Amino acid sequence: MHLKRTGLLLASMLLSITGCAGGDDSQATGSLGAQESAASQCVTKFDGISSCALGQARLDAVADGLAVSKLLTPKDGVSSNFKQAVKWEQRVAMSLGDKGGYQLSARDGDQVVSTLQVRPGREANTVTMAPTFTGSPGGSAFRMNVYRGGVLQGSTQQPAGFVITFGSWRDFLRWAEMHHFFLSDFDILSLTTGSTATNVGACVWRVNAEKNTFTVDIDGKTVTGDTVEFVETIADGAYPYRHFTGIDTNAVASQYTIRSESITEPTTAGK
Repeated sequence: MHLKRTGLLLASMLLSITGCAGGDDSQATGSLGAQESAASQCVTKFDGISSCALGQARLDAVADGLAVSKLLTPKDGVSSNFKQAVKWEQRVAMSLGDKGGYQLSARDGDQVVSTLQVRPGREANTVTMAPTFTGSPGGSAFRMNVYRGGVLQGSTQQPAGFVITFGSWRDFLRWAEMHHFFLSDFDILSLTTGSTATNVGACVWRVNAEKNTFTVDIDGKTVTGDTVEFVETIADGAYPYRHFTGIDTNAVASQYTIRSESITEPTTAGK
């Protein structure tokens, strides 16, 4: 991501990342060709996106999307590469099992700017999620927002590195989700009707559990939702990223099929 020198603050599953303050314009971002060269197999299934196998993974275009197989170790996965984007969306169906899991990494060239790790919890029917953000030294704190049917159910502020456990996340063996990753100065409207995000320009991960709900503790109260959003808390003086160039998914899974995937380029972004 290129950085803009201003004083602005900057995961069916829906995953979004935006902002992620970092270094300066002299940092190398890496070309699409360089990103692909590190992978063993690349295919073009979705417009504007080159999907490349990581580790020993295999990619196969199928009727309902892109099947990713041989996900046996945390090094295996798929890398989504594109020229530039301010928003990325992916709908995926997966079978993870009680020892599976995955990590999503947003990057600019070869620089990872934010991650989201999803793993089975210690108790049955639970899932843990751990977002990381690079906008502040030692990592940025974040706000977690939980929605149900598009209505905000609760919010809580958490420190950098905090791991959150979700209960009643049914059928972790077979999971359908939507992932979103976007820059908040592009997508500033909250899921809550009529409200506007106050942390404009922050990195955001958003996860939708299709046809399911989950529970999570927010300040001692059990909240039920179908969407969780992690919004980076930006430190004063941070420089915002203006775009990113890839999302890497590393997973241990018996099935991982990308049903749809899309990006929004900076020139087509609107507010």
